[in-house]
Amino acid sequence: IGGLTAIFAASIGLKQWDIKKVLAYSTVSQLGYMFVGVGSGAYVAGVFHLMTHAFFKALLFLGSGSVIYAMHAAYHATHSGEDAQDMRNMGGMKRYMPVTWVLMWAATLAIAGVPPFAGFFSKDEILGSVFLRATHSTLADARWLGIPGSAILYLVYVMGLAAAFMTAVYMTRMMIYTFHGPNRTGEKEREHLREAPWIMTGPLVVLGVLSVIGGWFNIPAALPVGPIGALDRWLEPVVGESALRAAGGTLPEATHSLEYSLIGAAIVIALVGIAFAFARLKPERLVPKAQAPAEHGFERVLENKYYVDEAYDAAIVQPVVGVSRGLLWRGVDVGLIDRLTRLLVQSKDDNAAPGSSVPMGGWLTRAVGFLGSQLQSGRVGTYAWVLVVGVLFVLGAFSFR
Repeated sequence: IGGLTAIFAASIGLKQWDIKKVLAYSTVSQLGYMFVGVGSGAYVAGVFHLMTHAFFKALLFLGSGSVIYAMHAAYHATHSGEDAQDMRNMGGMKRYMPVTWVLMWAATLAIAGVPPFAGFFSKDEILGSVFLRATHSTLADARWLGIPGSAILYLVYVMGLAAAFMTAVYMTRMMIYTFHGPNRTGEKEREHLREAPWIMTGPLVVLGVLSVIGGWFNIPAALPVGPIGALDRWLEPVVGESALRAAGGTLPEATHSLEYSLIGAAIVIALVGIAFAFARLKPERLVPKAQAPAEHGFERVLENKYYVDEAYDAAIVQPVVGVSRGLLWRGVDVGLIDRLTRLLVQSKDDNAAPGSSVPMGGWLTRAVGFLGSQLQSGRVGTYAWVLVVGVLFVLGAFSFR
């Protein structure tokens, strides 16, 4: 599930134009990575990636917020109604927001898994842990639908590499289309583009530092620098026994040559993804959103997120709305309650005009609301005493039965 989530969300991020949506699906993909680690018994690796991801993803979201702030201010000044979050309306922003540009590149390199940035260490630990557990662990010895667990773990490792490649591609794509190439905001709007105020940029600097050094909290033993395994030792009382049980009694250890090979593979995948994006994407060919042609083929599928929202709307939302409108409203509310109310009124008052009705449902609702309001004093102290009395009552019921 973690591997599929990582690939599925990363593929959607490849074709999103809203800068916030790119980062949103990136977050889902990185959550998939965390589940790969935790699901394979590498609990520290999963938590480690959660920690480093907090640094660079917060930087990316706040950095994109600074870009949107600058875009919105420019469009507001010229009374333009263009989309301030669409990357097709950006481009060349590094000339106007150099600080944000540098910091967001640091976060991009971190999430792509380039050393020595934070994401490299946590992502490499997840991939390495899955690879090692494919040779020796309770999961490797198990079977799922007749498939050996070791084969599934090797497959998940490959899926993790594929998701890492796509992560490097879509994040580089976001940076290229936002900060590089010609500016597509508009000639008049360009005059109003500038760096966000320091009350917004200051936190980016702090997160930028953490995105660089945040991975040093759990440096692997193969790299004899910094606090080696600090997070492992800190979390050992919490997850140590469970990790040992999942590993079959002995935590897997890699030789230095194998560990260097796994590290090298992760680095190569990240660098190839970045180089691929720079080679294929040409920001000078991009046109503003208003002039952009519609997507076709599989690119359209990715842009529309595999039509998951449409399928959910057709399978869940519309049937619920239909039942609510046809059965609950027309059937129960109008057909049953209103008719019953009219019959009751007409039976009590022979002089009632035909078709008159009394909002019996409203009276009932107000009566129930009045009773409920008598139980609510609005005083926190009273609620606390009621809670204490309730807890004592429950304890007493179990103690004196």
